[in-house]
Amino acid sequence: MAFQNEPPFADYLRQTARGPVFGETAPASNFLLDERVEQPRESAFLGHADTTAGWDAAVWSDAFGNHFAEHVGVTTSTAPNCHTFGRINARNHLALESNRDVVRLESVPGLFELNKTVFGSADELAVALRSLVEANQKRASLSANDASSLATWLRGVNSKRDARPMFATAFGEVEPLLTQPDWAVRIRNVLGLSHLGGTTGAPLPVVLMRYSLSRVELAAQTARVGGWASVPTVLEAGNHRGERYAAFFPFPDAARHPKEIAFGATVSLDPADGLAFKAEFLHFRLSYELTDFWRVGEITDLVDDAQLAKFRRRHLELLDNDFRYRRDVP
Repeated sequence: MAFQNEPPFADYLRQTARGPVFGETAPASNFLLDERVEQPRESAFLGHADTTAGWDAAVWSDAFGNHFAEHVGVTTSTAPNCHTFGRINARNHLALESNRDVVRLESVPGLFELNKTVFGSADELAVALRSLVEANQKRASLSANDASSLATWLRGVNSKRDARPMFATAFGEVEPLLTQPDWAVRIRNVLGLSHLGGTTGAPLPVVLMRYSLSRVELAAQTARVGGWASVPTVLEAGNHRGERYAAFFPFPDAARHPKEIAFGATVSLDPADGLAFKAEFLHFRLSYELTDFWRVGEITDLVDDAQLAKFRRRHLELLDNDFRYRRDVP
């Protein structure tokens, strides 16, 4: 729990959390604060670390990337190997009602990178997705050629995506924001998605995905995994390249009411109000359908490390008394 049973690593994390590099201090703090990683998962993570010469940034990054590839961001054919939804993580599983809609905010350039064989650029894809969203909202049909192109593109996207857990939040959490002209920026902010950034001169096109959890539950049952929804931990907050997400922040056990379902809590990127965070959770992999594309918008500003550090500090202050190992971080 919070890697307290591995003194060399814990000592390294404490030292790193007080260092000058934000990209290392934030993840180190997350590792030291996350009480939801049970000992078997910690042992699995540590088993990927070559500590012959001790802990350093490269050893930590390699351990994270190798652990993520084998136990979190697994392939679709090895989905049952994902620790997030396995018995090893049962304490964090959520018993959710599946008859509700959830949302995710996806980068259009990110989706384009998954399949470049149909559209010539991310901008061209954004135009096609706007037409699709407009048709979905009007319950109208695209032309046969446009529908075929998007269907072909989406099949390619789904085939390239692995079975890593997907971060999501309830549609009702963000629905009121959709009436605002800058809804995409507002949703980016409340969901703490600091990696999504653009400028007024070069906005980042994004798409809001909306779908039912009933499809997620069915996909998990088909794959025969132990669970299908879970509280996120620090071990899911990264990727196979060893990058650990600084925008993630663990949620302490003590901060929840005993009778309530404990989700994660996003770090609000709203400069005016740190209370604008939302509940977040992980769910099993879902293949997208064309009807899931709900809105297309633009991100017109950036969140830099200095801003994110300030927002993280504000978030920590909200939960200051709830973390068991608060004294381990500055």
